[in-house]
Amino acid sequence: MMKKYLLFLLICLAAVNFATAQKDTSSTPYEESTETEGEDDGPIEWLKGNMNDDKKFGVKLGTGLSTMLGGELNNPRPKFGLNGSLYYRHKYTPKAAVQAEFAFSVNGSNFANNVGEYETIQAYYLGAPIMWVRSINTKNTSHIIVGLQYARLLNASLYVNPNLLPESQQPKLKKDDLMILAGTQFYAGFVGFQLVAKYGLVNINNGLISGLNPPLKNKDIHNFALEVNFLF
Repeated sequence: MMKKYLLFLLICLAAVNFATAQKDTSSTPYEESTETEGEDDGPIEWLKGNMNDDKKFGVKLGTGLSTMLGGELNNPRPKFGLNGSLYYRHKYTPKAAVQAEFAFSVNGSNFANNVGEYETIQAYYLGAPIMWVRSINTKNTSHIIVGLQYARLLNASLYVNPNLLPESQQPKLKKDDLMILAGTQFYAGFVGFQLVAKYGLVNINNGLISGLNPPLKNKDIHNFALEVNFLF
């Protein structure tokens, strides 16, 4: 699965390079001749860090911490994860925009349980966030973001300390989740930095695995993630 994740990141980078090349070749000879000597006309200019363009296509890469909240699982602890996405932002007023993404993430949770008890759940998701972006400064370089994300579970694995359970014993989690998200982002130069928190509104408990230790309680499981991302 990690190989699939790396392939996804390479596809994201290739898409950005292709879009940049298309933008560079789309200008007419007349437009090129009227540019002043001090103006930039390359990828750096196209990746300029603000929300002044009416349309923006880019890539987002990041990391973060995730866990699984609710009453079902004992002693949840944060787990390190990775994520990446392609995004498209459309500005509809001088200070507001809508941003849609196609994302992949490695989430889950650790648990502070004993030997022979469940220790880690690792989950792989495809996501489709849509968010409202609001600029909060005059240069349009700092924003607040709020929105919703649909997430689809691709695969999940469970470790019973210290061993990984076989593929046939995947934890039974609901495939679909809906997450509310909120955060902030700002640009320094041509790179954007984003901090966003996500909480799952859906109880994703689908029975997990019978016979686990500590015993199951038939209560809720909700995804939670705190991400730090770079926007290009």
